[in-house]
Amino acid sequence: MRRHKFIPYLFAIAFAGFVLVGCQTSQPTQAPTNSTVQATTTPSSPNRLIFEGEAVPISYVTLSFPINGVVDQVNVKEGDLVNQGAIIATLKGSEKQKASISAAQTDLLSAQKALDDLNQNANVARANAQLKLAQAKKALDKAIENRNYKNYKKADQWYIDQSQADYILALNDFNNAKMVWENWQNKDETDPNRAFALQNFAAARKKVEQAEANYKYLQGAPEEVDVQISEGELVVAKADYENAQKEWEKVKNGPNPSELQLAEERVTNAKAQLASAESALEDLSLKTTITGTIVSSNLKAGQVSSVGSSNVVVADLSEFHIETNDLTELNIAKVMEGDRVTVTFDGIPGLEIPGKVERIKPLGEDNQGDITYTVVIGLEKQDPRIKWRMTASIKLEKELEK
Repeated sequence: MRRHKFIPYLFAIAFAGFVLVGCQTSQPTQAPTNSTVQATTTPSSPNRLIFEGEAVPISYVTLSFPINGVVDQVNVKEGDLVNQGAIIATLKGSEKQKASISAAQTDLLSAQKALDDLNQNANVARANAQLKLAQAKKALDKAIENRNYKNYKKADQWYIDQSQADYILALNDFNNAKMVWENWQNKDETDPNRAFALQNFAAARKKVEQAEANYKYLQGAPEEVDVQISEGELVVAKADYENAQKEWEKVKNGPNPSELQLAEERVTNAKAQLASAESALEDLSLKTTITGTIVSSNLKAGQVSSVGSSNVVVADLSEFHIETNDLTELNIAKVMEGDRVTVTFDGIPGLEIPGKVERIKPLGEDNQGDITYTVVIGLEKQDPRIKWRMTASIKLEKELEK
């Protein structure tokens, strides 16, 4: 039994050896050449690099609301043509935002008017400040003079001079009345002229005595209470003058700087509030930033739209280019921007379009373990049959070095 089973195994081994020797005889060993390696890489075109890509619109955008909200209205559907700036959809809450805009506009008008009034009334404020400064200076000078007089007199020199003049005049009237009275004093006591002369003499004597007493009083040393009063008046006058100077410094070159700054800040804040309200209203409207076709949309009226979850894709389907990430780090160095290529499409037999490499993105990406680079191919002509994401074959026209 064992011998019968062993014979077939020997036969099989002998036959395999015969076949191996025959193969080695008919196909002698040969080292691969560069052309053979290239043919293995791109068997359809030796020394030409061929890679795949897909058709992508040159201009397209993915739009979504920047805030969360409830969709109020959707104005378009997939396949519609829209112009740049068209409103695709809106969220609820526009009336509230419009009211906020109206309130912000009112605040801005009020703030701007206050600023304008401040600037326009600057000349009036300047004149008032200048007048107050002059009046304060005059009052200060008077208070200083009055206090100085209190060092040795009870009154200002003007009052002393006036009282002296009053005394001299009263003394002259007294002397005149005395001379008249001396002529009549020995007359009959019942004579009316004598009585009139006596009356004038008595009045003149009283007047001159009062004038003399007043004059002598003013020439005397002031009382302590008068000195204290004059010192207090001087302190007040100095404070008023300093305040007037400060106010003048603030307005002499225009509006009060602190008031002007406050008014300008109020205007700036009002503008910011208005811009914020307008921006909030804009956020409720989803507008397209390009002219094109609504390629896809998942918006529905009444649904809750979350940031990033709801979107609309708009594309200009009249112009395409080809994008590919089929080139690995082993082949990307063989491609240069400006290289000529020929583009064909699997879904459009017979269509060949010349093009060139427009851009090679410098940052490679990990694509299932291979580092690949995105290349953008520009087409020299367009064809209406080209659709987004159609598979394209790109053949590099230049020959590769062997």
